[in-house]
Amino acid sequence: MMTNKFGMGRSSRRTFRREGWKSVVAMLLVCLSAFRYVLADPDPTTSSTGDDGSAIVGESADPEFGNTGEVGQQVLSLPSLDQVQCASYFCYDRTTKQVLISKSEDKKIYPASMTKILTLALAMEYLDPHEKVTVSQSAMSATTPNSTMMGLETGEEIEVNELYYGLMLPSGNDAANVLAEEIAKHYASSKGALPTTTPKPVQAADGTTEMKTEDPNTFSLIGQFAYIANMKIQSLGLTHSHFMNPNGLQNDNHYTTAQELAMMFDYALQFEDFRTVIRTPTHAFKADNKHQFDGWKIVRNTNFLLQDPWLLGENTHCVEIFGGKTGTTKTAGTGMTLLSINQNGHEVITAVCGIPYSMSDHQTVYVATVVNAAHDACWNNDPNVKVSGNVMDYRSYNAPRGQEPTGDKTVIHIGTPTPIPTEAPEPTQTQAPVVTQAPEQVEEKKSMFEEHPVLVIVLIVLGVIVITLIIFTFLSAYRIRRRRKKMGIRKIL
Repeated sequence: MMTNKFGMGRSSRRTFRREGWKSVVAMLLVCLSAFRYVLADPDPTTSSTGDDGSAIVGESADPEFGNTGEVGQQVLSLPSLDQVQCASYFCYDRTTKQVLISKSEDKKIYPASMTKILTLALAMEYLDPHEKVTVSQSAMSATTPNSTMMGLETGEEIEVNELYYGLMLPSGNDAANVLAEEIAKHYASSKGALPTTTPKPVQAADGTTEMKTEDPNTFSLIGQFAYIANMKIQSLGLTHSHFMNPNGLQNDNHYTTAQELAMMFDYALQFEDFRTVIRTPTHAFKADNKHQFDGWKIVRNTNFLLQDPWLLGENTHCVEIFGGKTGTTKTAGTGMTLLSINQNGHEVITAVCGIPYSMSDHQTVYVATVVNAAHDACWNNDPNVKVSGNVMDYRSYNAPRGQEPTGDKTVIHIGTPTPIPTEAPEPTQTQAPVVTQAPEQVEEKKSMFEEHPVLVIVLIVLGVIVITLIIFTFLSAYRIRRRRKKMGIRKIL
């Protein structure tokens, strides 16, 4: 067998050429595939594919939804006012003290969890928000199995201000009961005993009638709270309301009207902390003795119109849904009481009550329709722009395409006569270059590695493999030559 100077015979050389260079070619093919992949779509955010499979270049992915804009929140249509099914509604201009629109506003209704408007207002009146209170067994026992809860436990030590959020955002009946008991305690410590009722005729079991006087100081703490709530109702001049509990659980003697509910809400709005709580979308609770970490529960406001005011549409005269409270039971149906702000700067209170329980999923759109009608009436009474834009400018998220916020939100001061700026500031000329020059910074010349890091890494790896293969081949041939020489095998001429 003939060998070369490295001691390789013809068979060895053929094997090397066949097997060694196959590996090199395979590596080169891998390199070309990687290079093709990089060049095929140098910027994935600036190309997409059409219906016929052709490439569409220059359409960047939507920054809000993270895609090319095929999906997202669609524009919706609200029902007309005469299509709204509810027992009653009452819309009131808090600024001018005028009724805007109403329907059966004096009709007896059950307020459900809208009761908690008055509960929170009384808590603001009597309690220190930073005081720590202990959750009693009696407060927990007064809840019902299927009621909405904050998530308290008996013996839990919690700050009063945390109960505010547990009461209003998830509509916790446990929080309502704890606050009610604390209000009763603080009333007794600050004002003394509750006044007894005026003697009234009561029919005895034997059919006789006697005059009887109730002593509310013998009631349970929650019963005492109801008595305090009814005294507040009377002091507000409301004559068609009577409360039996702090949470709105169904009781035939727990009732009000849309108009009087709106007046309770008007009273509650005088408290700054009340306004803060009702406009809060979510709240995370702090750790306490029963929950060992911050954020043990994060609750969401049940007022969906607060979170999606764009439902009012582009032509609304409402500039902000400020906040409010919902309420739902099978008997009461569902409803909402809320505060909103008109373009003319007026504050509008809307109370919608008695939407049938079977139509609870209509709550938000029905309330939106009534709010729009109220704001139209408010605007017609005073068609002067004091707050620019509308709710479409102040949306935070999830708005339909083309209806996202376009301006800075105006600071609105509730209950103050201070004029509000009439126009949002125009974008200055110094702001424009920031937008127009940003792409130029992206297109600065980059190194090969910065533009195609995958390709560069593949080439380096392939180079190392090829060099290693060549070195290994020559070393193998050299070892074979030395071994043959030692064995006396000479090169055949």
